[in-house]
Amino acid sequence: MTESGLKTEGLSSDTRSTVALICAHFSEGLHAMAQPLTVLRSAVITATAPMVSPGDQKRYMQISADQVEGACQLFQSLQDLLFAWQNEADRELIDLSELLASVCDVQGKVLKQSGMIFVSASPEALPPMLGDKDRTLQALFALLKITASVSAPGDSIELRVKPTVQGFALTLQNTRAQGRHLKSAARLSMALAEANIRSQQGDFRFVEDPFCISFTLPGGDADSC
Repeated sequence: MTESGLKTEGLSSDTRSTVALICAHFSEGLHAMAQPLTVLRSAVITATAPMVSPGDQKRYMQISADQVEGACQLFQSLQDLLFAWQNEADRELIDLSELLASVCDVQGKVLKQSGMIFVSASPEALPPMLGDKDRTLQALFALLKITASVSAPGDSIELRVKPTVQGFALTLQNTRAQGRHLKSAARLSMALAEANIRSQQGDFRFVEDPFCISFTLPGGDADSC
């Protein structure tokens, strides 16, 4: 039985591990949802209280609208997380060099505008990847955004890619991001990125302090499709 009380007797060790991971991911999502809903409840109660001035009422209603928008985004992330675990990833040959170049070009500009340094290190020519292009892109963009959220101007964010026998090993880190912890919404985004990686038979590891994400992606050749 998992910590959530879900019965897993009779399941294989791998299946139990997957079930436990899914439960942990959805626990992160529910925890993230609690914050905007708590603020929303407080703002609505205050805005509708007697003797509240029109100016304060307008301010609290704007706070309420912002929290509703935040909650909707988190709910969408939970739906995406459920989709990632329920549906098989595509298996197609992908030019990983081209995919990484597009991600690094977009995110590199964003990070530079925020005063951060972005370093991407990988061989000029990578062999093809066999996986899901959309899920890989979603994961890479999300992980870079999460890394930026715990980084400060002047920090150096490094993305390193190394071919392996079974595919590719990727490491995303900021060694200066020590003592900085992820917020609940970022943890949910991390859970979704992990689901997108694992759904392609990849491994995923995260160390918060100092900040480092390492994961693998499957390699492939023309005979693998």
